[in-house]
Amino acid sequence: MRRACLLLAACMTWAGVGLAGDVSVGGVHFVFMEPEPGPPAGDPPLFRRVTDPERVARLGRWLENDSARWAADVYRRARAVAVARGFAGNQPAEYFIALVPDGNNGAVGFRLGTGETIQAYPRTAYIQLGPEEWRFTTTLLHETGHVALAMLAGGREVPKREIAAIPHTVAALSDRGTAFDEGFAIHLETLVAQISSAPEVRQRYRHDQFLFGPEAQMRGEYYQHSSDLLTFAQTAARYAEVRDNNFAFVSAFKGPDYLRVQMEKARDFATLRDANQLLQSEGFYASFLFAFIVRGSGTPPPDRLRQRQDKVMTALGEMFASQAFTPEAPYLLEFVESYRQAYPAEAGEVLDAFLDLTHGVFVDPDAASLWREHYLAALRLDLRQLGREKIDADRARWHTAATKDPKVLYSRLGPQLRCDVAGRTVRLVGLGTEAPLSMDVNTAEEGIVCLVPGITDAEVASWLAARARAPFASVEDFKARAGLADTTRGSLKF
Repeated sequence: MRRACLLLAACMTWAGVGLAGDVSVGGVHFVFMEPEPGPPAGDPPLFRRVTDPERVARLGRWLENDSARWAADVYRRARAVAVARGFAGNQPAEYFIALVPDGNNGAVGFRLGTGETIQAYPRTAYIQLGPEEWRFTTTLLHETGHVALAMLAGGREVPKREIAAIPHTVAALSDRGTAFDEGFAIHLETLVAQISSAPEVRQRYRHDQFLFGPEAQMRGEYYQHSSDLLTFAQTAARYAEVRDNNFAFVSAFKGPDYLRVQMEKARDFATLRDANQLLQSEGFYASFLFAFIVRGSGTPPPDRLRQRQDKVMTALGEMFASQAFTPEAPYLLEFVESYRQAYPAEAGEVLDAFLDLTHGVFVDPDAASLWREHYLAALRLDLRQLGREKIDADRARWHTAATKDPKVLYSRLGPQLRCDVAGRTVRLVGLGTEAPLSMDVNTAEEGIVCLVPGITDAEVASWLAARARAPFASVEDFKARAGLADTTRGSLKF
């Protein structure tokens, strides 16, 4: 690990402030902006450049950390891919950061006031970042992932749908666009957490300190299982659980409690998430991208990781150019197809990674039961019932089928079918939000289905069983096959 960190430092320069006030990291010039004073001046937002030398120097010092250096490097390489695709006019070489109170998001399009003139950047991706030092060691890298995707898409933000009743979290199911966008950003954090030995990175993502007593406060072991939830981003889960592909499995909590089902990282490892659920899981997207980049018997050196990441971004650029850019797009499948076409010599590798991490649920309707029988046999230490010969034969069959016809991977997909649940709300006190309970009837996990007013155990079982046989093709199909009583169905507003 220390060797990897030293190699990383050797490949990137430390932050430096130029004569003109630019802050340079790894060959990338950061331009800091702030909102123009006075009332908002239309859309897109209007900023002015930060020019105070002392303030710029302080911001430059905040960039002296592993995460910020990786962010600069990812920006530079993603822009190179975008420029090669003809998007040089959209994205300048400078990385623009707007210092906005409570800012923690990527965006596309802004205006920059310079003296008497206003310059428009309608297709430029940038981030809005709160003006606190800690955000430069956490939020900056994550939001750079969103910026990179927007660049690769030609100055477009990934389209999303409002399906989940809460903002996204790593363990939750949201919608396809959000899961893809957030998963890409999270895989960057997981990658840096894997290879960096910098103290601030290890303290954030790894359980490397064991503190006891009241003086330890929220960093102490008493609070270990609640403190990660209080970040809402679930930083520790973004490393350990993503690294281990734990979000390929359904929630371990089956009771009628929306927040526990969506936010707890505990998994039922005997039960796989199905194809549609995986397409709405940012945790799984992050696992796939991370695992594919670090694949092998040991973590590759940083230069190899960059080469692999460049291929991933090149394939993403091709995907955005050739596929529909809609909230319904199955981005993960489209990426696999794009990567196989861009790099034929690695077509088998990316397909194997996809099939193994999804446990075959995109291809085989019996994949979930195959895994469940194997897992429960392992719990019993029943070596005769592990079924390894059948599993390996099926894995080879899945690979052959998907190689012959990539559309096989789409065979288990259904549409996103959003509904509101009458009389139910989800409240997050700390974020000051309260929203109607909403769900996708094709992906809602058992504990969320149980929240439908008046629903019986038999109706829950019927809903989930019908969906397992075949995803609901439409609202009408759901009403016909889910097996709900009229009164139960009446509380779902499509």
